[in-house]
Amino acid sequence: MDVSVIRTTCLMFEVTAKQIHELKEHISQAQLSTVIESHRNTLLCAQCLQDTLNLSLLVQLTFCSAIWCLMLFYILLMGFDSRILNVLILLLIVTVETYMYCTLGTQLTDKGNEVLMALQQLAWYNQSIAIQKQILFMISRSQKPIILTAGKLFCANVLQFSEMVQKSYSFYLVLKNVF
Repeated sequence: MDVSVIRTTCLMFEVTAKQIHELKEHISQAQLSTVIESHRNTLLCAQCLQDTLNLSLLVQLTFCSAIWCLMLFYILLMGFDSRILNVLILLLIVTVETYMYCTLGTQLTDKGNEVLMALQQLAWYNQSIAIQKQILFMISRSQKPIILTAGKLFCANVLQFSEMVQKSYSFYLVLKNVF
């Protein structure tokens, strides 16, 4: 469910960017109102997505790091035998699930940036003052990056995923040296 909601929000940003790209040299108020409404709805959807997934992503990323560290330590203690295969499969599933969330977070940020880029490519300076103000307001709002966060502490993106893997491995090495 989470994946489909994040992908839908990404598609909404993509549609908004395409609507902006399709604006002609002379933009009518009706065309701009349609784009503004689409942009507003997309930003609202992104905010609702963030509010909904905030806590669950925090749990996912936090427990994933702990699971990686502890499972590697468990494998070290138990040695390689038939029971370890189940642990390795579980480790793989947790890794894929966490990577998926982080990849989708990166895609969401990228799609939000596409809207900003589309707005910046508009010839807004050739428009009437009223339309210029509305476009500039959209540009200023789009400059705030769309970031999927976990508990407002971590960004869910691919860079964060690689940092989590590195830190989990570091904790594993500490546990290995202590025991």
